[in-house]
Amino acid sequence: MSLNFKIVESFVNEHKEVMQDMTLLRHDRYNILVKLKDHLVSSLKKYETFQSEIESIIKIIENNAVSYDELKEYHKKAETSVENFFLEEDSVVDVHDLFRIIRDAITKKVLFLVEEELKKDGFGPPPVDYIWVGLGSEGRDEQTIMTDQDNLIVFDDTNNAKVSDSLRKLTIKSNIKDNAEDAVSYYFQEFTHRAVERLHHVGFEKCKGNVMPTNPKWFGSISSWKKKIKNAVADDYKDFELLDIIILTDARLLKGNRRLFDDLMGYFFDFLSHNKHIMREFTKTAVIMPTALTFFGNFKTEKEGEFKGKFNIKLTGWAPLILSVRMLALSSKIYETNTLKRIKILKDTGVIRKDMYNDLIYAYLTFVKVRLINQINVRRTRNGEPISNPNYIDPDMLNYEEKERVRRAMKTVEALQKYIQELLLFGQSL
Repeated sequence: MSLNFKIVESFVNEHKEVMQDMTLLRHDRYNILVKLKDHLVSSLKKYETFQSEIESIIKIIENNAVSYDELKEYHKKAETSVENFFLEEDSVVDVHDLFRIIRDAITKKVLFLVEEELKKDGFGPPPVDYIWVGLGSEGRDEQTIMTDQDNLIVFDDTNNAKVSDSLRKLTIKSNIKDNAEDAVSYYFQEFTHRAVERLHHVGFEKCKGNVMPTNPKWFGSISSWKKKIKNAVADDYKDFELLDIIILTDARLLKGNRRLFDDLMGYFFDFLSHNKHIMREFTKTAVIMPTALTFFGNFKTEKEGEFKGKFNIKLTGWAPLILSVRMLALSSKIYETNTLKRIKILKDTGVIRKDMYNDLIYAYLTFVKVRLINQINVRRTRNGEPISNPNYIDPDMLNYEEKERVRRAMKTVEALQKYIQELLLFGQSL
């Protein structure tokens, strides 16, 4: 496929000597250019075939798929296509972009089918507007080959609820009060329960941290959400913890009413800007999160257990980078969710220098590339068996160049953490 411009670079290197021959006649130069053209045409055809395949899958998902089994198969097919694309193209950003397009389409179709299910079962259509929101890597547009569910749901609670007679009857039958508010909540409890199960069926694993709308923490009306956010500090994080607040900063609308989403996030970010205590806790969390490097630059690995001799590149590399960039962005009132875009805005607004920008981009791409390759290898060796954690890396399986890249990336994270500590915590010890 080779659309990453390396094809031109490799061609020039291969023909460098002859291209520098000042005695070449016009037909010799022409023949060299024809060779380059043939290479480019071949790559373009492969790309067009791939693009056509992806667009066809999306069109089927949106217009023709009518069952969860079909969606599951197309999800698998799309994953394989993206995996092969990555192995040939070596483009992390394309992997993120492709999975956003594919999985957004699948999510929307699953939610549509669940709505249809509920209509058939007597619940009627959604009685009020709602939003289904992506969090975590889904919210940041940073999905990889393996994915799980990180979602929340918010529904409107104004007085214009359209509760059908059939929904009211089901509500009463379930020993729930016969009023619009309880009927609406009952509908969306059933909706989220089915949605989570159906998403799991089509290939979105359930979140091990239970960041799903079946968890009351990630479910509620717009009013209850605002109350939840407001009480986070007063209740000393009893119901909505510091980690939950951090998770919410990466929210992205997947389906539903944009007005409702903007209302929620506008309230949330206004809340953050007026609570310096929370921002300070965010900063401390970002600064103290360790990488896998020892003082002497070796890798700290697990001493025992299933992953003995390995280190978790997600928790000790990628995650502290994501958290640190997020914190620096939020402190600068930058509410973009994508990490690479956050880094670019930080550079454009003068928060970080260009050399740090380059190092951070390099570090991010390095961590994700290693994770993707490891996910592919683990999936293929497990041959369909359950995978407990695809983020553990055996440093002995990395060649010298790969080890140096990971070391450089982790040193960049540590440099960023030191910069944040000096900038936002005035260099004080933690």
